[in-house]
Amino acid sequence: MTVPHETPELNYIVLTGRIMRKGDLKSSSYGIFVIRFDLENYVSYDDSSSGEDKKTYIICVEAWGNLAERIDRSISNGMFVLVEGSLVSRSYEDRSKGLHHRMIVKASDVTALETGS
Repeated sequence: MTVPHETPELNYIVLTGRIMRKGDLKSSSYGIFVIRFDLENYVSYDDSSSGEDKKTYIICVEAWGNLAERIDRSISNGMFVLVEGSLVSRSYEDRSKGLHHRMIVKASDVTALETGS
């Protein structure tokens, strides 16, 4: 199957999971608020040899501006949330000049689905 060149690219992600570690609200060098947190998400699958099992993923999420402020006030560790956003790549150079890349979710909305455990 070939995809026509005119087909628009789509970068939209929707995840649910528990807030594992919510960072502190910070202000960027431009004065815009940012908050980062780790989201625990797992996928269940049926392993025929050992029964049902699950794979756990820890996903880094960041939110900016008014959303960051709202998350800081209303979302806490352990809460089950729905995250909407896009996948972005971040690159950085370590002290030994090694270049590293990582993918994170840049949230456009975060909705609490239940309170923390």
